[in-house]
Amino acid sequence: MTAKRLVLFDIDGTLIDTAGAGRRGLTASFRAVFGLDGVDEAAERVRFGGKSDPTIIADIAREAGLPPALVAERYADLQAAYLEALLSELARPDTARRVLPGVRSLLDGLAARGDVVLGLVTGNIEAGARAKLSAFDLNRYFQGGGFSSDHPDRGEIARIAHERLSRVAGFRFPAGDVVVVGDTELDVACARTNGFRAIAVESGWIPRAVLEAAEPHALFADLTDRDAVMAAMGLAG
Repeated sequence: MTAKRLVLFDIDGTLIDTAGAGRRGLTASFRAVFGLDGVDEAAERVRFGGKSDPTIIADIAREAGLPPALVAERYADLQAAYLEALLSELARPDTARRVLPGVRSLLDGLAARGDVVLGLVTGNIEAGARAKLSAFDLNRYFQGGGFSSDHPDRGEIARIAHERLSRVAGFRFPAGDVVVVGDTELDVACARTNGFRAIAVESGWIPRAVLEAAEPHALFADLTDRDAVMAAMGLAG
């Protein structure tokens, strides 16, 4: 059967909750590279949800008073330190880390179909995204996608995911047949920018009123009602 939907998932707050592993990894990387003892306080003033890693890094640097030129000069070191710290965080036992409600069942259902291609659209760099998903055995569902290591802008990340996975499928998915599932208004915006269908989920940290104001095509408390979510994706049962 020819695939008729490309479904792109955000990661943090949509598929999984890493209980702050990414935040701790980023602050640890700033301490390691720049020797910043007050970086935790600076990071507390920065919004993480829905943003790309490069944007978050720039925001933390600004709050910490680091010159942009210095951050650019040490960016490769910062990224390497982040990945090392993230892997260390994910290796630690933490009962708060979890796959979010309904995710495994939904992914199993979508993966079993012959008319769906699954992908990622995330603000994580690809290595960070794969590390997070690996901790929950979720990498196997996703052939590829768009990452902030491709581009810092979320709209462009979604566009890149569309182009990349259309090549994998062997034909270009019409924009109306692409679905973005995410937990922030920024996920909704990146979908709408590209003409994609947007499904928002309240499993992250964004108030329902904010998600409603972004005008997603559908809004769910979580992903547990598999049939209803699939119907919102335009997929018959």
